[in-house]
Amino acid sequence: MDHRTQLAWKRVTSVVTGALFLTPILVTVLVSGCAGVANTLKGGAAVGFSNAQRTEEKARGSDTIDAKRELLQKAITGYENVVTQEPAGEFANRARYNAAVISTELVVPGGANYEKALTLLQEVVDTEPGGYLAGQARTLMSGIRQNRQTIDDSKRVFDNTPEDANEDRRFAAIESLASVARSYESLRDYDSAIKTLRSVRELADEWTVEEGDRFYKRAAQAQFQIGNVYFYSYYNYIDGWGEYVAVTKDYPKAFEAGQAETLLKRSKRGLDAIQEDQLYIQSKLNQKALDYMNVGRHVNPNELFSVFSEQVAQAYLNIAQTWEKDPLRNYGAAIDNYRQLVDLLWSEMFVAADGMFHIGRLYQDGGRYVLAIEAYDELFKRFPQAFRRNDAVYNKAVCLETIREFEEAYEEYKAAAGFGEEQSFYRAAEQKVRQFETDEDGDGFLFYEEQQAGTSDKDPASNPDAMKTAGE
Repeated sequence: MDHRTQLAWKRVTSVVTGALFLTPILVTVLVSGCAGVANTLKGGAAVGFSNAQRTEEKARGSDTIDAKRELLQKAITGYENVVTQEPAGEFANRARYNAAVISTELVVPGGANYEKALTLLQEVVDTEPGGYLAGQARTLMSGIRQNRQTIDDSKRVFDNTPEDANEDRRFAAIESLASVARSYESLRDYDSAIKTLRSVRELADEWTVEEGDRFYKRAAQAQFQIGNVYFYSYYNYIDGWGEYVAVTKDYPKAFEAGQAETLLKRSKRGLDAIQEDQLYIQSKLNQKALDYMNVGRHVNPNELFSVFSEQVAQAYLNIAQTWEKDPLRNYGAAIDNYRQLVDLLWSEMFVAADGMFHIGRLYQDGGRYVLAIEAYDELFKRFPQAFRRNDAVYNKAVCLETIREFEEAYEEYKAAAGFGEEQSFYRAAEQKVRQFETDEDGDGFLFYEEQQAGTSDKDPASNPDAMKTAGE
């Protein structure tokens, strides 16, 4: 890739940060007032939480590691301020959990701060032991401890490999080092993962006897995985590109060489398409209207993009969908562009509503169910006639059930089932309604009521009233 292409692609990846239009002033307006998830939130802690969320999302798509670290540290500070402001407030545990997740990444000199993460996660569990977020916190705590133990155990195996080890013992040593790299990836300590993978490659190269043997293949796999870490963990296409090229040049007989070559061709097509749409958006932007927006004035989409609002909205949709699809799979960048579409081109109702739905869907697919619910609620409020509204109702029900909000989930499932048999989700929604309305133990409480209270629908002595009485 020549220098001119590199510069162009750096501009393309800057789409993720929202640098085109989401200036600090505009972000403040969106968070505190007229648009975005924050319009349903009340109080300083809510605004602070939303600001921290936006900063985190911006960090996820930063095109340099240093910028990512700086923004993630700002996000942690924002979440900590929320906890300080309202330690027992509605957003405190969500702030603790999000700060813990970030703390598992390489955002401080010397490595990720796992002890801080474990402390924050334990606070989540202690504050809300029976809640959904506490369950997620326990899972993350277990994963951190398990991966750290795996790193220690695998390093011990590697360190105890004798210098005169036979071929099988040498390969086992390399595999133990590869296990260390995988654990670092699981811990989101990507710098350490890359460093370990380079060690795997170097040792495998040293012990390779002939092209195509198992050491040769292991070296190619390690080199390919380095490219994957840059592409799909850092979303750094410039550095990742060179790592994939190294696979094709240094290991031409390896299976991964063909994979790398195909991935690079497809990635170039995707990034070129993004650049083309981005340049189109820039060409239609009214700079004077943007300047007005930057000083806090209300600006309509037709003032920003004149008569080209419909075409610009489609360009945003194209960019977001390209980020989302293989081979880029950059969901943070996709969400960012869907968000810009919704907030800047809300007058293009059909396309903007579609973008809002996809924000919820991507959060849901990524396991961020609370954010998905908020996105679907925003869709209902801002685009009540949206084409995907019915799907959003069903998706919201699934999210609510997942986070153990069974009473609300029941209402949403009933609404979804009421849309009729022609809906793709009708059978699933109807089955959920029937399940939630059962009373297997005949104690007068339906299944969803028992689930919400944490009691059993198989034991009539275990019911919400009995639990309430026992607590008095």
